[in-house]
Amino acid sequence: MDTTDKIAFLPFFRRTTIFLLCGMVFLTTSACAKDHKTYTDEMMQPLAATASDLARAVMRFAKNNPAEAASLDDRELVRRATAFDPNLLESYKGLVVRGTVDGVILVCTGDGRRGLFEDAECSDKLDKPVWLDHDVPCEFTLKLATVCP
Repeated sequence: MDTTDKIAFLPFFRRTTIFLLCGMVFLTTSACAKDHKTYTDEMMQPLAATASDLARAVMRFAKNNPAEAASLDDRELVRRATAFDPNLLESYKGLVVRGTVDGVILVCTGDGRRGLFEDAECSDKLDKPVWLDHDVPCEFTLKLATVCP
């Protein structure tokens, strides 16, 4: 390759290198990005209003089917508990809904990493709204002894 060929090839090489580097940076940052979707009160209040109904359905199912409820994981428990009325879960599409045999539900982001709220069957108000906090993991934290005296 003579000098003129090298000079003609240089701009193509630089553009290709820059393009590849930009692509690698984009893929790396998008793969490592957390779910920082903003969940507002306006978005979450309708769900919060139905949380007690959902928690009651889980509790009722667990009381009527104790052996089956004890053998299910927390997502399947919610699915089975709401099978009689699929509309209970309709507004939760795209979110992860988990439940316990004690009648506690936990609603998390769709990727299951971040908690949005927790509610116990025993109260009519939403027990633990945390959707404004981006650092709450999708883990049960409600203590029934304090929520349900």
